Amino acid sequence: MRELSAVPGPAPLTRRRPGDQVERGLLEVQALIEDAVVRHRNFVSRGAVVTSVKPDEAVLSAEAARLIGRTRRGLEVVLASDVPRAKGIYRALGEMLAACGDAVTVRLLCVPETLDREFVRTQLDAGRQLEVRTAQLPWMETVLVDNQVVLACADLVTGNRQAAVVRDVSVIRTLHNLFAGVWRRAIPVEQQLDFGGWARAEFARRILDRLNAGVTDEVAARELSVSVRTYRRYVAEIMEMLGANSRFQAGARAAELGLLPLGPASRPARRTA
Repeated sequence: MRELSAVPGPAPLTRRRPGDQVERGLLEVQALIEDAVVRHRNFVSRGAVVTSVKPDEAVLSAEAARLIGRTRRGLEVVLASDVPRAKGIYRALGEMLAACGDAVTVRLLCVPETLDREFVRTQLDAGRQLEVRTAQLPWMETVLVDNQVVLACADLVTGNRQAAVVRDVSVIRTLHNLFAGVWRRAIPVEQQLDFGGWARAEFARRILDRLNAGVTDEVAARELSVSVRTYRRYVAEIMEMLGANSRFQAGARAAELGLLPLGPASRPARRTA
């Protein structure tokens, strides 16, 4: 499969299109996290079923790595956060899988931006029990360990970020069921297009966003800081990869694969922790 040509500099994170069943399911998870934290806000003892976690980059990364390292049977991860955070999760997953081998089953649900194909290939070649799927998801990160404890972090409707470690059986059961529902509708990684790395994939999505918005080639090229000729070459390469004969077909195929970004009016912008 062809890769896109080198792109000019790193691309900023984009936002994604809501409205389908996958998105609604994850919005339920957001509401569940908020409700769990609010209801158990005053639980501070060691036996607390819900413990609030400071939504700080270092704190969240350390807590996620700690929980992933405790996995003994099964791990379900929703990785719909930012690329820098995703790299930390992949690092912790790699260390855990190296220690546990095929004794642990991992299901990883991510967005196209956070899909690390090299990691997936390496783990599968090593015989790890790893399944990976992608979907359009709101900003979210959950780590469910052995169906006993979950670290959940999400951007809430208010625009605030909330994180908590949850041991409440009913909350964990609900999260697991929601994960299963989203998983069934997500796209297996083998059906995803390989644009050749995070930066190239992100640049391709920015092009698809402009095709979907119907802007002229001149405007799109200017916004992406490339020449019109270069922009049109990228468009042709993307259409070939999508198997599309027209830009309209390319947009339809991109939407089917969950590659189209979300419009600015749909929800608050993604942000870093």
